[in-house]
Amino acid sequence: MSADDRAWLADQVERYLAVLPRYARYAEVLDSVLRRATADLAPLAIVQARHKAVASFAEKCLRKRVKRPDPVAQFTDLAGARVIARTRSEVDAVCRYLEDHFEIDWEDSLDAGARLRPSEFGYRSVHYIVTLRPDVDYGVEVPPEVLGLRAEVQARTIAEHAYSDVAHDLTYKGAFELPLAWRRELAGVAATLEEVDGVFTRLEDGLREYASSYGRFLSDADAAAEIQRLAIVLEHDPANAGLAERLARLAMVRGDWDLVVRTLTPVVETRGDRTPSAVLRDLGTALCKRHRSEPDGAAYRAGRGYLERAGESGDVDAICSLAGTWKGVDDARALALYRRGFDLDPTNPYPLGNYLEMQLDREPGLIDSIRPLVRQSVERCRHQVAAGVNVPWARYDLARFHLLLDEPYEALDHLAVAIEQSAAAWVLQTSLASLERLTRTLRAPGVEWARRLLLLALASRFDDDAARARVRDLATPGVQRLVGQVVIVAGGTDPRVEERMAAYRDLVRAALADVRGTVVSGGTAQGICGLVGEVGRERGASLRTVGYLPAVLPGDANLDPGYTEIRRTGGDAFSPAQPLQNWTDLLASGVAPSSVRVLGIGGGRIAAAEYRIALALGATVGLVEDSGREAGRLLAEESRPGRGPVRLPADGETLRAFLAPPMWPLGEAGALGEEERWRVALGVHEAYRRERRRSQAPVDPALAAWADLPADLQASNLAQADAMGAKAARVGCVVVPAGTPGEPATFTDAEVETLAQAEHGRFVAERLVAGWRPGEVKDVAARTSPYLVPWAALAEDIRDRDREAVRAIPGLLAEVGLGLRRVAAR
Repeated sequence: MSADDRAWLADQVERYLAVLPRYARYAEVLDSVLRRATADLAPLAIVQARHKAVASFAEKCLRKRVKRPDPVAQFTDLAGARVIARTRSEVDAVCRYLEDHFEIDWEDSLDAGARLRPSEFGYRSVHYIVTLRPDVDYGVEVPPEVLGLRAEVQARTIAEHAYSDVAHDLTYKGAFELPLAWRRELAGVAATLEEVDGVFTRLEDGLREYASSYGRFLSDADAAAEIQRLAIVLEHDPANAGLAERLARLAMVRGDWDLVVRTLTPVVETRGDRTPSAVLRDLGTALCKRHRSEPDGAAYRAGRGYLERAGESGDVDAICSLAGTWKGVDDARALALYRRGFDLDPTNPYPLGNYLEMQLDREPGLIDSIRPLVRQSVERCRHQVAAGVNVPWARYDLARFHLLLDEPYEALDHLAVAIEQSAAAWVLQTSLASLERLTRTLRAPGVEWARRLLLLALASRFDDDAARARVRDLATPGVQRLVGQVVIVAGGTDPRVEERMAAYRDLVRAALADVRGTVVSGGTAQGICGLVGEVGRERGASLRTVGYLPAVLPGDANLDPGYTEIRRTGGDAFSPAQPLQNWTDLLASGVAPSSVRVLGIGGGRIAAAEYRIALALGATVGLVEDSGREAGRLLAEESRPGRGPVRLPADGETLRAFLAPPMWPLGEAGALGEEERWRVALGVHEAYRRERRRSQAPVDPALAAWADLPADLQASNLAQADAMGAKAARVGCVVVPAGTPGEPATFTDAEVETLAQAEHGRFVAERLVAGWRPGEVKDVAARTSPYLVPWAALAEDIRDRDREAVRAIPGLLAEVGLGLRRVAAR
């Protein structure tokens, strides 16, 4: 190095030392500003800030002398900061903050990743050359001497930082070219880390969505308890955005808009411009929902304002929520906002579905040109469903997209599950309003099926008065109400099931043996519906059978004259319109879906729709295992949310107890009073404890004393007590008060065998409905039992338990002042 070079470098170092204190102070300010910003944007990010060391400055002066002859004035990194975030989405949020709050020298700033060709992998950090803006409140003291100085701020992910530390920082300053083998190895590392970044981002997005949906998987009691816990914690830190958002999300699931507003308002008041967009979005949504009846009021306008602020950051959900506040008020503005969200994220179901819904009025052929995007959005929704996120909106979106694609059965399937997952009426009302708009464009029957199902769900699950009135108007005119016990029997009518009709005939006859009310089925002479008609003919006036048929029967179907009554829907084909009309009549008659039992045997897509509709409305649906087709497919859906169908064995006694749980007939002379029920149930339990203690240690929770017995097991003993009157009647006996004239009755061996089989069927049905499953061992906590099988598959020692339970009936009745008498033969 020449003497001139040394003199020049010494002069530059001296000049730098003169301004170094300002840059050191600037680095301190940057550190404070970025830590404050990342507390909301990337809470676990690492923030590093420094001024350039003298040695580093001197070295760079020598290397860059030709291009930067005045380094103190031309170097842009005399102060610098680095933000190392977990994921790419956090880096993007930090970048938006820098662009919004600093003056950016775009000519000297750099997105290193943008320089890479599609086939290249390598250094990907984003570099900004920034200057503090005097008009921005950074929330920290900004001394005058740092204004006007430039600094370099880097934003990168942890994976990018790993590559930078090991590769980029050690090689870009080198005076020699790396060997090809090392360059190839570094490129491979870069590619791997880029994939890791992508995985982390996808996991973060999915987990965030799942966390926002988790309240929908809680029972009402669990959700209320969680809300209470979070509210107590939040009292000590009301401005904690993350905690407040968790509580608000739970409240939104329940439609408690006042709680959302009370929870999020302190966050906005404290954070001001630093309020996370999710908080602004949810507060805006809550205010607009809470005050939707006063759209010109101050609160509603404030809600819109929060949504607008959230949308400025590119929050697509906020933009679409804002659009929803204008729908029906200023449709042009609403459409423009949905289009904006669509442009930001074309396959996002929220903007795409609503944009199509509104634009189809103006451009009916749009769906054909945009069909590939709809298919991509369907796949996106399916991924959300599989991950359990965006609940229940992913299902509602799937229903709408399948309707647009003219796939009505798939639409009804997803809609039924969405209804099961919905915890508040407003969710269904929002979907119904969407469908009402679609009916103006789509004339397909699937739209009307979906609309009818939403009306039924609103009327039955949420006591919506307007929906109830519409349901009454849609009921079949001029017919008797459906009252008392109602069961529905559905299943296959395909000719291929005829070979199994003999076995199913005995099953259906046994299943309906104790039903004394109304049986609803398909009304044709084919398949399972035809078996219901046969039973109707055999039972005569003791059983009312009602069939639902289209106005014109297809050529391959025959009306079954064994039905008491046939009700017609429109059209000339079988479809979900028939079960939907059945449920319309039931609700119009005042029948609660929770009181209805549905028995399904096999069946195709119409039977599948019938099963799913019943589940969505809250009925108890039992499907016979190994009956195939749609019944089998539904039983195989282990990940299905909600209660799901009950898996029933092909056993007559179990099906009989499932459809008509044995109990004391109302008003029967020997019926047990409430105190007597509990005393008999206690006797049943004590007899069970004595028997079981002979053969096993008392570690089974079912062997606990009555006071310590789990509530569901107490209920099981009560159900056994309630069944005693029905058992006695089955063998020609009646329960009477003690002292009634006549010879006390005892059961013969044949009667004991009959009633033991009945008791086992009752036990199996009761446990299966309560959520138990067959298993190799009994596990009360896991609700599994090896005894949930038909009588024929039961070991002899287990059968003996049921026989002993039957033999014990007279003694248990005697303990509460009752006895048995034979009914005189007629």
